[in-house]
Amino acid sequence: MAYQQNPEPDPDHHLWRNGRLYWVAFTVHLPGWQKERIRQSLGTADLDEARRRRDQLLYDYPRQRPCELSLRLTQRANRRYGQPDIAA
Repeated sequence: MAYQQNPEPDPDHHLWRNGRLYWVAFTVHLPGWQKERIRQSLGTADLDEARRRRDQLLYDYPRQRPCELSLRLTQRANRRYGQPDIAA
């Protein structure tokens, strides 16, 4: 079975719900070939507000720290079954 990436943007990329609150997770590339995985609570149970807070955080983060974001904005297809992954 061929692997195909879904070209449609995922509005919930990098978001997941843990309990009742949404969280964001992303990777940053630091100087010296280092990288760091960032996980942060968005402090809201509302999906629209979580998207707004995520977008603001992703905009502000590299402007406040010397890093480069590594983002996947589309859904990945499940390689085995051709279905999108659940995690964003």
